[in-house]
Amino acid sequence: MARWVAIGLLLSGCGENVYDELELMPSPTVYVEGDLDPFNDQAARQVLSHTQLFYATDRRVAGPNDKQTYYANDRGIALRTGLVDVKMTPPATSWQDLQQISQTAERDIERTLRVSTVHEFGPMPFSSGDEQGRPLPEQATREAARAFTQSIDRQLAQSGNQDVFIYVHGYNVDFEYPTLVSKELQHFLGYQGAFISYNWPATPSRLAYIRDLETAGATRRNLRKLVELLSDKTQAQRVHLIGYSAGSRLVFEVAYQIALQNQASGKRQAKLGQVILIGSDLDRTYFTQALADGLLEGMDHLTIYMSSSDAALNLSRIMFGRNRLGQVAAKDEVPAGIENLLKAEPRLSLIDASNALGADLGNGHWYFRSSPWASSDIFVSLLKGLSPAARGLARVQDSAVWQFPADYPERLKSGLTAY
Repeated sequence: MARWVAIGLLLSGCGENVYDELELMPSPTVYVEGDLDPFNDQAARQVLSHTQLFYATDRRVAGPNDKQTYYANDRGIALRTGLVDVKMTPPATSWQDLQQISQTAERDIERTLRVSTVHEFGPMPFSSGDEQGRPLPEQATREAARAFTQSIDRQLAQSGNQDVFIYVHGYNVDFEYPTLVSKELQHFLGYQGAFISYNWPATPSRLAYIRDLETAGATRRNLRKLVELLSDKTQAQRVHLIGYSAGSRLVFEVAYQIALQNQASGKRQAKLGQVILIGSDLDRTYFTQALADGLLEGMDHLTIYMSSSDAALNLSRIMFGRNRLGQVAAKDEVPAGIENLLKAEPRLSLIDASNALGADLGNGHWYFRSSPWASSDIFVSLLKGLSPAARGLARVQDSAVWQFPADYPERLKSGLTAY
């Protein structure tokens, strides 16, 4: 028992520490070097006014006896959507401010984010009931869904990009922290398309790892139904899913369900674009079985980011007794036949972020934020849809894995120039 308690206390990286304020992540190298400017086709006034961040959550609504302001740290039943306003301190008051924040490696002052207001549309029609299990009023849920989808369409039209991006967080967080992470991801995507923070009921406790894994699995229907709603009722051309840590399990399960549904119906029903798994603690065998079931048929592309310096996944491996999907496989660990199949699959990218600048900071688990190289690769992939080679990555010899070479910034510049 003592062993499990010790692991629980140490496993603080599978999810972020609990904050109501977040320092803005480093500017991605691709913007610092001037290779790409996500704001270059938008007027400064438009960029600064793009403040709408959407959220979807099946947390219980916070009551008067809860410490939380908006949503509590336990499960609800209904999936609720809305808008959240995030304020930056000090604020960006000019185009020059925005450029300095987004395109310089060393900022002159620290910029922090904090949730300021939350506006809920209401529960979605596919919700199975309220917190007491009672049916929800049909008219109210229809109106909430209409307000949500119409707002998504307005955002898509305003940005000129028809993609929806959904970030799914890890364990050990409350409502606010992943919302702030979503805002910084939205910012560095240049406010392209519409961005949704999917906030499942993780618990802000280091000892809640196993409990949160079960909760992540329990919410997969709501995320799948959200993807289907966006596919059917909005003008979105593609819906991209970004799953981090324990949240990668949820994203994976939803993608898997969609693929199986597509096979059963004989057509591709959901507009699933890129699926990105970061620091995933998923079982590797389960992953390969899903590939055999046609997992990749339900999406445009699957990218898996891994790292050998991820201390959180090292602890997860101890708990489960097996290496995790987000860990880098040792030489000859993957059978040659499987390696060849992975190499030949154009819809799958396996990326080792171990050599990326800043990837080993902290416990090495949140490299998608700490590494300006890793974040560059993610944003270029989502915005441009380029292959790993065109994004400046190098293939590991005799392997399906790509990695960040020492001259990554120069190779990235060359790739974007050619593009």
